[in-house]
Amino acid sequence: MTCSPYTNLQATPDFSTFQFTSPTPTEPVIRQVRFTGQKDGLVYQLDLRDRTDGRKDNPSRILDIGDMDNVLATLIQIIEIYTERYPRRIIRLKGNTWQKVFLYREALDRYADSLCPLFTIDMEARNSSSGPGHDVDSISFLIKRKPIPYLTVHSIHSTWKGLSRLFEKRFSIELDKTIRVGLTMPTV
Repeated sequence: MTCSPYTNLQATPDFSTFQFTSPTPTEPVIRQVRFTGQKDGLVYQLDLRDRTDGRKDNPSRILDIGDMDNVLATLIQIIEIYTERYPRRIIRLKGNTWQKVFLYREALDRYADSLCPLFTIDMEARNSSSGPGHDVDSISFLIKRKPIPYLTVHSIHSTWKGLSRLFEKRFSIELDKTIRVGLTMPTV
C-alpha cells in the first residue's frame, strides 16, 4: 500500500532539519525530521519527532492521528531529497524508542521496492548487554544513495520545488531566508 507524502515541506538551508504539518480537525501536528552528523562526518543519524506547540519538541513520542501512512511516505521522500543534496552521506535509522524502531522499520519494509533502485540498505547490529530483542539501540539501518550518472543543479531561494522519483509527485520546501546556490554531482 503506497500513500502520498506531504508535499509542503520547510527546511533549513543546510537541510539538517525538515518540517511538515499533519492536518487534524482540532490542532495541526508539526512533524520534524532532523539529520545529526556523527563523529566520522559520513554517517548522519535521522530523528523523527513531533513539535506539538511550535516551540517545544517531543523527542520520544510520535502522535498517531491517523496519518502515519502519509508520515512514513514523507519520511522516505525527505531521505530522498536529503541524499540528493548530499549523495555521499549515509543515513542511520536507529530509533531511541520502540515506537520509532517500529516506524523506521515499517517505512523501510513498505518502501523497499521503491528504495532499492536508488539506495543500498544495510543492517547494523550491536551486541546488547540485556540480550537479543531487549535493547532498542541494538539494531539500526544504514541507507546510502547509489551513484547515479546525472548532474543536478539546485538554485535555492526561499522556496525550492522538485519532483520525487520514488513517488512521482511534486514537492516544495520552504527554506530560511538565506540564499545558497549549490551544485551536486553524485559520483559515477
